[in-house]
Amino acid sequence: MALFVQKYGGTSVGTLERIKAVAEHLSSIHKAGHKLLVVVSAMGQQTDELLDMALDLNDQPPQRELDMLLSAGERISMSLLAIALSKLEVPTVSFTGSQSGILTDNVFGNARIIRILGDRIKRALELEKIVIVAGFQGMSELEKEITTLGRGGSDLTAIALAHTLQADRCQIFKDVDGVCSADPRLVQSAKILPFLSWDSLNHLTWFGSGVVHNRGVHLSKKFRIPLEIRSSFNLNTQGTLIGGRKEVENAIVYALTHRTDLIWLKIYNLSQFSSHLTFKALAAMGEHPLYFIHSRVHNKDCLDLVISQKHLANLQETLNQSEKGLVYETQVQNLACLTLVGDGFWQDATILKKSATALSKSPVLVDYKNAFLNLFIEKEGLSDAIAALHAEFFN
Repeated sequence: MALFVQKYGGTSVGTLERIKAVAEHLSSIHKAGHKLLVVVSAMGQQTDELLDMALDLNDQPPQRELDMLLSAGERISMSLLAIALSKLEVPTVSFTGSQSGILTDNVFGNARIIRILGDRIKRALELEKIVIVAGFQGMSELEKEITTLGRGGSDLTAIALAHTLQADRCQIFKDVDGVCSADPRLVQSAKILPFLSWDSLNHLTWFGSGVVHNRGVHLSKKFRIPLEIRSSFNLNTQGTLIGGRKEVENAIVYALTHRTDLIWLKIYNLSQFSSHLTFKALAAMGEHPLYFIHSRVHNKDCLDLVISQKHLANLQETLNQSEKGLVYETQVQNLACLTLVGDGFWQDATILKKSATALSKSPVLVDYKNAFLNLFIEKEGLSDAIAALHAEFFN
C-alpha cells in the first residue's frame, strides 16, 4: 500500500465532467488499496474571474480581503470533488488549508509555509478516506488570518504535504503530457522529456516555464521528493519523472523556456549607497533581476538591470524618495529572455556558438552559466528564435 499525493490543476477540474473523470480515476486507485491525498486548484479561470470582480469594485483592493476572496475558488473545487466521490461510495473528506494545519507567515498574496500540522489529514488517512485539500492557501500562525501562497501555489501545497506525510510520490496532474522541450503552443515539434533533474526543472520554472510552481520545485529538491508531471486528460502516458539523476561530462540541452514581461533599464548618477537601495527596493517587491551589471561613469555609479516591467514605476518612486538627480534610461522596452536549460555548458564551447548561429539577430545581452544560457532579445523575434533554437538542439 502506497501513499500518493496528487495535485490537479484548474483545467483538470475545470468542469463538472472533468471533476467526474478525476473522481473515477481516484476511485480506481483507492480500490486498489492505496492511500490518497488530493490537492486541487480552482476550477478553470475562476481565480482570474474572482480577481476581475474585485478590481471592478476597487482598483486597489486590500490584499487581506483578496486572500479571503481568492481562496474560495479552491474550496469550491475540493467540495465538488468530494461530493462526486461520495456518489461513487468512496469514503472522502475535504479540508481547507487552515483545517489541514498549513501554517504560514502573514504576507498576504504570497505567504510562505512555516510548518504543517496535518493532524486531521493523518487521522482521515488512517480511516482509509481519500483526503481532498484546497490548494494555494493556509493560515497565518500568529494572527490566524487566511493567506494565499501566490500564483501556482497549489503545487507548493501538494509538495509540502508530500514532505510532511512522507508520501511515496507526489504527482502533479496537468493538461499537458509532461515537461516539454519547449512551449508546445509555440513549437509543434516539442518533445516530452521522460526524466529531468530537480536542478534543471528549477531553472526552467525560474526562467519562465509555468509547468510547476518554482518554490515547490525548490522544496522538492531540498527534501528529495520524487515528482511526476503527468496529464489528467491522457492517463496512459508516463509523463516526466523529476529526481536527482544528472548526465555526466557531456554537455546537454534539456529544454527551452522564456519570459516576455521584461525591460532593460539603465540608472545613472547613483551615489555610493544607491545600488544597495536599489536591490533593497526590489527585494521588498519580491523581484529578482534577471541580469545586472554595475559600472562607473564620470565617477558616478551606473546600474544596468533587467526586471519585470510591472515593477518599474514602483522602483523609480522608491529610489526618487532617497536619491536626487537619478536618470533612468530604457535600453529595450519589450525585452524577452530566451533560456536554454541543461548541464555541462562550460565543457562544450559549441553550445554558445550554435545558439548564436541559430538566431537571425544577435541578442542584446547574454548570461552564460554552466546549467543555463540566457539570450535577451526583442520580444518581436521571440517565436522565430524559439523555433530556430529548438530545431538546432532537438531536431
